Amino acid sequence: MGVGTSLRDDLRAAAKLHADRPAVIDGDVTLSYTELDDAAEAVALALRDLGVRDGDCVVWHGRKSSAGVATVHGILRSGGGYVPLDPDGPIARADLITRACAPRAVVADGAARAQWDALTPGLDWSPLPAPPGADDGLWAHLREGDPRPPVDDLAYVLHTSGSTGIPKGVVHTHASASAFVDWAVAELDLTPDDVIVNSAPLHFDPTTLHLFAAVRSGAAVALMPAAAAPFPAAYIDFCRRSGGTVLYAVTSTLVWLVRHGTSLLPRLSGLRAFVTGGEILHPVDVNTLHDALPAMRLLNVYGPTESNVCTFHEIKPPLGPEDEVLIGRVLPGAEILVVDDDLTAVAPGEPGQLLVRGAMLMTGYLDAAQTARSMVRTADGREWYASGDQVCENPDGDLRFIGRVDAQIKSRGYRVELGEVEKAVRRCAGVHEAVAVATPDPVFSNLITVFVTAETEAARTLGGRLPEYLPPYMLPRHVVHVDGELPRLSNGKVDRKWLSDLASSPRLPIMSGFTIFG
Repeated sequence: MGVGTSLRDDLRAAAKLHADRPAVIDGDVTLSYTELDDAAEAVALALRDLGVRDGDCVVWHGRKSSAGVATVHGILRSGGGYVPLDPDGPIARADLITRACAPRAVVADGAARAQWDALTPGLDWSPLPAPPGADDGLWAHLREGDPRPPVDDLAYVLHTSGSTGIPKGVVHTHASASAFVDWAVAELDLTPDDVIVNSAPLHFDPTTLHLFAAVRSGAAVALMPAAAAPFPAAYIDFCRRSGGTVLYAVTSTLVWLVRHGTSLLPRLSGLRAFVTGGEILHPVDVNTLHDALPAMRLLNVYGPTESNVCTFHEIKPPLGPEDEVLIGRVLPGAEILVVDDDLTAVAPGEPGQLLVRGAMLMTGYLDAAQTARSMVRTADGREWYASGDQVCENPDGDLRFIGRVDAQIKSRGYRVELGEVEKAVRRCAGVHEAVAVATPDPVFSNLITVFVTAETEAARTLGGRLPEYLPPYMLPRHVVHVDGELPRLSNGKVDRKWLSDLASSPRLPIMSGFTIFG
């Protein structure tokens, strides 16, 4: 399939080329490309009959399933762009997102429809042709009032957390999504013999690769059930039983598998590539994975939802304890620039904020004001997305991630990068994960609290070891030992806001599972 084709065209083309090959593996249900194409066509025709037109937002609210995949493709084929909601999230948040995006229609499975009916009784639902696996039906509700004006070439809208508490709707077109998908197909050398393992929910951006790189290459996507995802043995067994060859999961998932399923990793011998990203990856975890699976490629990718993936680095183990896993070089079709506070390019080796532009970048947010706040213009007149991430370029031309611009605080009159504090904590033996947060203080401006998962004695003695790595003004006031896992968002990333709120809460000393040292 050619470069630049739209996501809506790919499935029809794949059905002609790979009619009887598996397209979606979902437990006992396996859809061939012909079956997936037929199901998507039926949904698309029904949505067009209900009034969906090119460029309309169409909310998809339902569980991850073969029926959900067919529904997503059906929305795209109808000309609309799909807006996936978290089926396990609160209905109040789903309602907030839906009101903000003003879709033409809401499409829901039976369970999601029940949530909407409980929130707003009396909604008028029209049945849609139920794809295979939709045991509780598929339904569409046409919202009252005028829908949002159509967006040219709209493919999907993904929502990320907003600093104001209002989720931000990131608008991607078929062109921006295809730029990333084309790269993924080429870099991973995807073929119809591949099985791409999907362990992420459909409202999370890795599914762009899972669903659409699979269709563009004629590969199958295997949908991991929610019951398997929390358990390393079940996770690894699913990858093995489904014949998985390519896995794309956030860094926290990789680390969790490596640390809690170490002895089981050789069972993943069918995997030829593991793509990861989203958080910092450490040499010890890379080496453990490489020892178990020495022939597997390991790619570290970087890119906020707004830019898809825009840089990547292929990791070549073994790594030394002081080595850093880079975020690498820019992908074809993307442009990057590292700048100072005046938006002037910095010299190689100097830290600065990463700006992104190019084929993979979003059209903008649904909220035009949010778009305006996120974009900057350099002196040469070019417009860029300001990522908010600090990076620097090493002598080989690869980017090193430093931390968030908004993770810089003032404490005792000094500028402090919380990412530097975390890095120092992780250097201490016995520490697995570390998250540093700041709490306002009337005397010192901010005080630092570090949450760690670690061996108990390592956490207990951490305060005495950190002066080896940090100056006094960067030392944390408290070290909090977390018994178990750090709290995470639905996308698998650490919930830093929750930890920050907890650090300043009087409840912290009495909360079960958290022990304060220092």
